Amino acid sequence: MRKILLVALALASFPQAGAFKATLAIAPALVRGGDLPTDLIPPFQKAVAEILSWEASLIPGLKVVDPANLDGLLESRGWSQRSDLNDAEVEEARSAGRELDATASLAVRIQHLGPSVDWKVALAYRAGAVDRTIKMSGRSREDELLLDIRTRTLQCMDSLGLSVPASARQMVATRGKVPWEALMEYATGIRDQAASRPDDALRHLREAQRKAPFLPALQVRLKTLERENPGK
Repeated sequence: MRKILLVALALASFPQAGAFKATLAIAPALVRGGDLPTDLIPPFQKAVAEILSWEASLIPGLKVVDPANLDGLLESRGWSQRSDLNDAEVEEARSAGRELDATASLAVRIQHLGPSVDWKVALAYRAGAVDRTIKMSGRSREDELLLDIRTRTLQCMDSLGLSVPASARQMVATRGKVPWEALMEYATGIRDQAASRPDDALRHLREAQRKAPFLPALQVRLKTLERENPGK
């Protein structure tokens, strides 16, 4: 896992000029109703975007926009208050992505209902002089949510002129399941970190890592917070 994390860091931090065929912006996940606690909706939105952004950066030829930059831009337009992924939201994500020089934008909508999750995914991109959108939707078990979203996203990469290596598809298949409890701990850690409660944030992020030790985005957030709070 350490090797995967280092690869992700290298791809995200040291892009080479002319090495990228596409630039992808991944919006914070939209949450529609369901039973997700209200105080965890904003951090959950960020957690999903972080996870997908870091892992997308592993695809050769794909540059990924810093999710924090896109989050700030979309939030100035009331993004976190949206509850569905319709044409208006797709175009909002497309427009915000272009402001950050992205050639494609990915948006996700999630509705948690007991042991299952309804989801929508939209990839907005440009083919020649024409704006195009690929839309997908489905229902997944809690622990298969990210697996299904990752799998569908990889299927769209051909539209961006990218060739996803078999190793990347295999990686998704073999480590794609993420326990819902890990996502909740991740989101709770982000919430507590934003509220300047580093002890609580570290406890929740460490528990999330224990439940899902294969998420580069979680590892990076946790290690950064540990460096900022030595000895805790």
